Amino acid sequence: MSFAELRARPSNGVASGRPLIVELVGPAGAGKTTLMRAISARDARVQSGLRIDRLRFLPLILWHSLALAPAAAELFAEDPRSWWPGMRQLVRLRTFHPALAREAGSAGRAIILDEGPIFSLTRLAVFQNADRGRGRLGQAWGAELTRWTEELDVVVWLDAPDEVLAERIRNRRKRHQVKGGTEREVTEFLGRYRSAYRTVLAHLHAAGHVRIVEIQTNENTTDRIAEVILAALGPGRPTNGPVADL
Repeated sequence: MSFAELRARPSNGVASGRPLIVELVGPAGAGKTTLMRAISARDARVQSGLRIDRLRFLPLILWHSLALAPAAAELFAEDPRSWWPGMRQLVRLRTFHPALAREAGSAGRAIILDEGPIFSLTRLAVFQNADRGRGRLGQAWGAELTRWTEELDVVVWLDAPDEVLAERIRNRRKRHQVKGGTEREVTEFLGRYRSAYRTVLAHLHAAGHVRIVEIQTNENTTDRIAEVILAALGPGRPTNGPVADL
């Protein structure tokens, strides 16, 4: 399924009176954080990111950790090194729901995320193969994917050619596991992430509730991309049909 097809699927809209929940996704170097800041700077009604207060949500985090114990045991049995990163993402996915509900009461037009639920689902697919699991981990992953197809409104897929992403990864100050890698290592890493993202986005597309927008960040300025995304959000909710091509 091509992203041109994904982009054409209309959204079902959102519940009246709450902000849109938008996530920017894409491989490393695609420009998610920079774009999120640019969007928020252009429209004060768009909240940039979501801070989960660990102290405030500690009881809920502990509860989810206990509920996910069977999945944690499965992770530990398969690879002791992967159980903690996997558990962090699973607990994070579950904590996002009440955290977003809490912010929705005071947010304006939209809440935009750059490391939201799709990011966590994708990391679990890349590093723990959660999308292919049939045990507790696979069940937990599938349940969260289903829930987020109902709660997300817009997903913006950002991408660029591998050589552009590789240059961005190497030139930015932020640390990254393939920053010093060979061209082949960077390409393989980006390929794994793209494949996992496509799996998740295909599920969102099939459910029909989430609008998906595709943008190549190497072909336009950040300001132009921010304008197009804000236009796609509309005055209060996403409109049907594709956005302007970029």
